[in-house]
Amino acid sequence: MNKTININLANMFFHIDEDAYKALQRYLNAIKRSFTDSQGRDEILADIEARVAELFSERMKSERQVVGMKEVEEVIDIMGQPEDYLVDDEIFEDEPKAKTQYQAKTGTENYRKLYRDYDNKFIAGVCAGLAQYFGVDALWIRLLAIIIVFAGVGSPILVYFILWVIIPKATTTSEKLAMAGKPANISNIEQKIKEGLDDVHETIKDVNFEQVGQKAKKGASSFFDSIGHIIQAFIKVFGKFFGVIFIIVAASILISILMSTLGFSFFNFQVFDGGEFFYYEDLGLLNEISPWILGLLALVAVGIPAIVLFILGMKILVKNSKPIGTSAKTILIVLWIGACIGIAYIASSAARHQTIEATVSAKKELPIVKNDTITVKMVRNEYYDESLYSYDSDYSVKYDENGDIILFSSSVKLIVRPTEKENARVRIDKSARGISFQKAKQRAQGIEYNYVFEDNTLKLDGYFLFDEDDKHNNQQVEVVLFLPEGAIIYPDKNTRSFHRNSRSSGDILPNNSDTEEHYHQVVDDELECLDCPSSKNEKRRKRSQKTSDTDKKETEVMKDSVN
Repeated sequence: MNKTININLANMFFHIDEDAYKALQRYLNAIKRSFTDSQGRDEILADIEARVAELFSERMKSERQVVGMKEVEEVIDIMGQPEDYLVDDEIFEDEPKAKTQYQAKTGTENYRKLYRDYDNKFIAGVCAGLAQYFGVDALWIRLLAIIIVFAGVGSPILVYFILWVIIPKATTTSEKLAMAGKPANISNIEQKIKEGLDDVHETIKDVNFEQVGQKAKKGASSFFDSIGHIIQAFIKVFGKFFGVIFIIVAASILISILMSTLGFSFFNFQVFDGGEFFYYEDLGLLNEISPWILGLLALVAVGIPAIVLFILGMKILVKNSKPIGTSAKTILIVLWIGACIGIAYIASSAARHQTIEATVSAKKELPIVKNDTITVKMVRNEYYDESLYSYDSDYSVKYDENGDIILFSSSVKLIVRPTEKENARVRIDKSARGISFQKAKQRAQGIEYNYVFEDNTLKLDGYFLFDEDDKHNNQQVEVVLFLPEGAIIYPDKNTRSFHRNSRSSGDILPNNSDTEEHYHQVVDDELECLDCPSSKNEKRRKRSQKTSDTDKKETEVMKDSVN
């Protein structure tokens, strides 16, 4: 087993196998010998070492991984051997000789990376970098930016500053080559550096002709550089704080989604919420989908952005943190898009299963006539739920005496309306939704609801039950009590939460705190309290009289318009 050596290559630390280290050392020494008489030798060698370190870093899956001969040979194959091409100073001649240069293998197709082109900057190199990325002249990008600014489209200046902050500056030769879409091998690194030196020579020759323009450009660049330094200083101060926040938020999201998905989807646990137990398999409208599919889609759709947020926080805190590889990025993006499409499909499918509503009704006449008194009470089911309160569109999962699952809901409404008939009657409206009318009707018929009328007392269940196979499809029960003129109703105090209805429902039972445990008589299609305090009763009389006067005026206006 070979020894491992710790090396510092371009300010990056690696664990390298002894044989691999010797091969790398021979390779770098050969490169140094080939550039002995070249101008810009030190800069070329520094950029080559930086590129080699970058290639090693891309191949390391963890910080503890050791660089072996395989990785060294791959890097040499990409960079190329120094003896495969000639190196001299002919590139600095006005007409260099034609020569063949070795084209190193890259292993992948070359693609451009987005950097700020600081060498050709006017403000911060954003437009020049975009021009390099899209392969056009920087002049066209700058003209487009000016047109957008004067057109007032969006916030172009803010967008520019944001791009200034998030797009890195191309500083090394490897980054400048990547910006142009060229492979960062020895040949291109040498050529790029010598082109830079050649530009310096040309600048010296033309300094007298461009002195005025360069001064103006330098002044503008210095001004915007100062603004950039202020922004960067601000980001450095608050960046660490935001990095910690990003990590905490991302970790919280990941832990929550993992617990909910693994716990509920695969083991089908119950979750306690607001005093009720909910069965994960039957939660919400997405009841036709297997819970593990829904759980996995939610995990991917929410988890991947959380992972990206976590990595962003780590990059803010740790400057030398390794970026995600291209293949990993592609996989994450494809998975996330697929999960979003899957959730969208499930949501649309669930919506289709809720489009049609059906109602089944059952009526019964009650022996209550004028001047008779009827008492209305709600009845709880002590086996399933000790509380007695109405929750709209609510349900929970219970177990019957045999241990079978039964769905329980307290979505019951009590409505009192006047009738012109002599006898009172009660109507039970059971409703549900489905993908078709027949399916919705079948679910409505499956609702189990009961009531009892005895000794002039109407005892209504404050709940209803339905089968597990029907799932939750907005099942509801409305109890409509029709009272004739002169009949008296005494609502028990436990009915209050069940008759909180809007005026559009036609409910004449007031939704006030003094309604329950008082006697109310039907007078002119309204309820008049018989034993309320006189002040409250008087207010109610005046309100009823005002409504009656308004209706009379509207009737007279309608008659006049007809005539």
